[in-house]
Amino acid sequence: MVEFKIRIHPGQRLAYIPKEIYEALGPSCKAVADCCAAVIYNEQTNLPDVIKSLEIILEDLKHRVKRKEASKVDS
Repeated sequence: MVEFKIRIHPGQRLAYIPKEIYEALGPSCKAVADCCAAVIYNEQTNLPDVIKSLEIILEDLKHRVKRKEASKVDS
């Protein structure tokens, strides 16, 4: 899983989308956000497929948290 840092211009509210994301999602996307996270997906993608992808991403994030906690214990 690859993580990207995306910066948003504060005045123009524009963001550079990395090539890898554009190639995966295409030019027409939808976004769903709450107060601390967002998901962006191709507008043609079926929601069950989006949910499955989010489950995979969530498991990866949980794994990262566990690894970070384990490295603190080992230090």
